[in-house]
Amino acid sequence: MNNSSLILLLKNFDKQQLKELGSFVKSPYFNTNKALISLFEYIRKQHPDFVPEKLEKKYVYKKIFGKSEFNDGFFRVLMSNLQNLAEEYLSLKGFQKEPLLKKKFLLDQLIEFPENKKLAEKILKEGLKEADNTEPRGPDDYLGKYHMSFYRKYIYSKNFAATKDNMPAEHMYDEQKYLTYYFLLRMLADHFYHLNQSQIINYTPKLIFLDEIITFLEKNPEYLEFPTLNMTYLRVLLLKNNDIKDLYKLKAALYASYRELGHKDCFNIISIIINFCHKNYFLTEDKKFLEEKLEILMFGLENGITSFDKDDYFDNNRYNNLFSTLMEFERMDEAESFINEYGNKLAPEEQNFWVNYSMAELKSRHGKFDEALDHLSKIRNVKAVSYKLSLKALQLRLYYDAGYIEQAVSAADSFRHFIQKENLMNPALNEQYRNFYSFYLKLPGISSRKGEKEIDEIKDSLIALKNVIHKKWLAARLNEYNS
Repeated sequence: MNNSSLILLLKNFDKQQLKELGSFVKSPYFNTNKALISLFEYIRKQHPDFVPEKLEKKYVYKKIFGKSEFNDGFFRVLMSNLQNLAEEYLSLKGFQKEPLLKKKFLLDQLIEFPENKKLAEKILKEGLKEADNTEPRGPDDYLGKYHMSFYRKYIYSKNFAATKDNMPAEHMYDEQKYLTYYFLLRMLADHFYHLNQSQIINYTPKLIFLDEIITFLEKNPEYLEFPTLNMTYLRVLLLKNNDIKDLYKLKAALYASYRELGHKDCFNIISIIINFCHKNYFLTEDKKFLEEKLEILMFGLENGITSFDKDDYFDNNRYNNLFSTLMEFERMDEAESFINEYGNKLAPEEQNFWVNYSMAELKSRHGKFDEALDHLSKIRNVKAVSYKLSLKALQLRLYYDAGYIEQAVSAADSFRHFIQKENLMNPALNEQYRNFYSFYLKLPGISSRKGEKEIDEIKDSLIALKNVIHKKWLAARLNEYNS
């Protein structure tokens, strides 16, 4: 029972929410089952510890029903019904946070009866005033405004008479305007999601209406005066076009309006810019992309935009990007300070991997290869494919630098099997590691002994090839052979 969906749900409730849920469960409108009230009261008393022994089904049943014979089927139904009530309570709490939506559903009921006309007009007047005072921050705010505009036109049409005084006012077009805002925001957000996912996972997104939306916004730029819509539009353009001009537009818009945007929007925009710069740096090796990447990373860090939710743990991908970019610029002291200051701000389940991985990378740059391998040996339970790729590639570099050639050859074979089987990752990302593996096999000591001329040819082919992870490391090892 301790791992049931009911208990897992109630573990997230605070005292006030449990108190309100108690009133909800005891209300005869929502529940008339006294056994269900008894079950709730017992569970409420276990908050916040929820000791597993006290939540064993037969134990709970005995506490509630005394000597009655345990009935598993009945108890399961009771738990299910209590969970339904808890879900209903949460739905109602969410509904209460949407005043315009409440008025919309109230108007739905009132307009069914002609005698409620005056009351409906009164409620609508209140709703329109509230809508006018609502500063839209996202699509749902426009949806609320749309509902009020719909009912204004609906009541107007019911009272319509063909006179000069009844010419439609400008506000009668608000329904179109607000619904358009809602549609644009939702569609662009969905396109952004799929375009962004396609940067990571190997699939081609369906971009329904996207070209039409871009054409519409080019012809009606006044819609882009709303910062959230402008940001959503610009980030979609960046992913769709892969053009640095769109990067500069998006970055400028972010710097100008980040205080007005929500924290989550800012985090997402920064993530898009990071991914764009990361991908294009590897594809072009133009250092301006790396400089842009570091700039936006530091902007996020300085403004506390380091997680999707404002007060959440430091995002592990943001942590890795910051650390690895500092390492790319060989700013070792800053990288070490970063680990020390922010490593413990990662989610507990992420700290084992990222702290040990980044420390291993740092130790390797200082030539302390055994210490670096020791850090890698502490890493446990790696599940994400991207983590595994990073870990295996670092392990290959460390074995080679430490002179453990036998282990390096064995690990290289394991790495080959891994990247051959892996087809989930975005092809460009997978190619980075395939290219690294290809040149790793050509390093002196891993392959048969090569002459200086052959090494020079390998170096030339490496320089000519784009999209290679750890390219500088490979080049440095080839240069060491010549020297």
